Amino acid sequence: MAEEKPRAQIEIINNNEMVPSDPINMAVLQSPPTSTPGSPTQGMSEPTNHNTTGEQYEIEGLGPDSLEVMASHARLVEIGDMFQGMTKVEALCLRQNYIQRIEGFEDCGEVTDLDLYDNRLTKMEGLAAMTKLTVLDLSFNGIRKIENLESLVNLEKLFLISNKITTIENLSTLTKLKYLELGSNRIRKIENLDSLQNLEQLFVGRNKITHIEGISCLPKLRVLSIQSNRIVDLEGLEDNVDLEELYMSHNGLYELKGLDSLTNLTTLDVAANRIARLSNIKHLTKLEEFWFNGNQLEEWKDVELLPYESKTLQTVYMEGNPISKDVNYRRKLMLTVPSLRQIDATLCA
Repeated sequence: MAEEKPRAQIEIINNNEMVPSDPINMAVLQSPPTSTPGSPTQGMSEPTNHNTTGEQYEIEGLGPDSLEVMASHARLVEIGDMFQGMTKVEALCLRQNYIQRIEGFEDCGEVTDLDLYDNRLTKMEGLAAMTKLTVLDLSFNGIRKIENLESLVNLEKLFLISNKITTIENLSTLTKLKYLELGSNRIRKIENLDSLQNLEQLFVGRNKITHIEGISCLPKLRVLSIQSNRIVDLEGLEDNVDLEELYMSHNGLYELKGLDSLTNLTTLDVAANRIARLSNIKHLTKLEEFWFNGNQLEEWKDVELLPYESKTLQTVYMEGNPISKDVNYRRKLMLTVPSLRQIDATLCA
């Protein structure tokens, strides 16, 4: 049975009314010829349907009154003058196409949300006119450098997941930025974030970072994720006293040190490290979730060092540690931490 290919998803909203989907009034897709047996695309199974013919769907129904355009899996190769004269459009979703260049947005100064996730972009460009952007998603492309964002002074969320970025740079004008996602790149150092005084959430998982640094300048940081990097200690967090969620799984941690000032933590994830002793966490009296699975804890007496007296701790993950082989593992945890509602993936009875 042939595998079902992703279907094009096209929606156009004009003056808050979506174009009807009947054959007469809908935004029509003119499909290019389908692949024939033996062609380069025949039988391929990929996240996006690579357009080897260079042809693309034609999107009809666009006009000066269009407010939102969603064109996913539409085989778009270039933007060209598609959005010329569309001065009222506020949201553009062009994800999972084959677009190679950001262009043609000169008239789109009212756009607040631009989604170019999973295309073939290699450069950040063509965004100067979009000064009202609050959300920009350029994830899953081939971008090598953060650049040409100077005019996006209203940006609040920036997604650059799974590109080829090596350096955090050129963000100084994004003073309203609250959410920055740089996971799955080639970054070796956290740096150049000084101007992001309103940043609340920072994600740099799956990079090549060896030290926690460059974040003491972020007074409003609440969520920090540095999963799957090369970090061996937790030094460098002492100034981030408002931190509520810290994700440090899949690193090379040997011990829990450097958490003294993080008394507002509600979630701590240090799973899949090399930690053999529980220490320096009893003062975390607001902790609700503690992820410690896949470590090397052997001593039951260390479990008593969990901040159980505050009665806020509700979820712990301890599977994959030597203590989890104890037949009374769950019972002992529940007796030690009576507030628990979930142990590993199972709710407490």
